Amino acid sequence: ELSSYCTLPRKGRNSNASQNFHTVVFEKGHGKKSLGFSIVGGRDSAKGNIGIFVKTILSTGQAAYDGKLLEGDEILAVNGQPLHGLSHNEAIAVFKRIRSGSVSLQCARRPTSRISRSGMSTPKSRSCEDILDTTSEE
Repeated sequence: ELSSYCTLPRKGRNSNASQNFHTVVFEKGHGKKSLGFSIVGGRDSAKGNIGIFVKTILSTGQAAYDGKLLEGDEILAVNGQPLHGLSHNEAIAVFKRIRSGSVSLQCARRPTSRISRSGMSTPKSRSCEDILDTTSEE
């Protein structure tokens, strides 16, 4: 009987539903403000082969003015070039090769605040070091 089938989409166990994907576009060139952010990560990171993440948003750059890029966002690609698997310096080189014109960043953002089972909300942002720290305080 057809009525016994569920037609609603289901989230798989390993779905990317925990991340939001978005694109941010800046402009480079004469007379333009700096992009205004620093990055951390890469395959040669002290924490292992991790992605490229926004470390700091500088108050004087385009990123702060625009407000769409946040500290902790993962930068997946720049102008269509994936950053996955690049070293930190290789990722910086991708940005430096763009002398002028549009700089389109494809980014992923994890939810910033979630209610845990205990009812306590988790901190809004955590550094990679906090997330990957394996020491426990007991």
